[in-house]
Amino acid sequence: MTVSCFQIDDKLFELQKACNRYKETDPLANFVLYAVSDYLMSNKATRQFEKDFVNYPTDKLEELIRKCLNGDRSHDGIIKTIKKLI
Repeated sequence: MTVSCFQIDDKLFELQKACNRYKETDPLANFVLYAVSDYLMSNKATRQFEKDFVNYPTDKLEELIRKCLNGDRSHDGIIKTIKKLI
């Protein structure tokens, strides 16, 4: 099964909403959104990463953001953390 750009856009929107909620805890929550969207839109992501990201439970996105921000906050660090979690 391939992942459509609409599915990716929908999940990125869900991530954006989760980041907006999480900003009350950490104002840098958008770092996660920027890293993921850059990774996906620059065609660096593998098809497996796209599939795993789209299938990641929306209700766990804030937990994902928290874990990403507790480690290396660089784009590469965030992507490495996400790869471990999804």
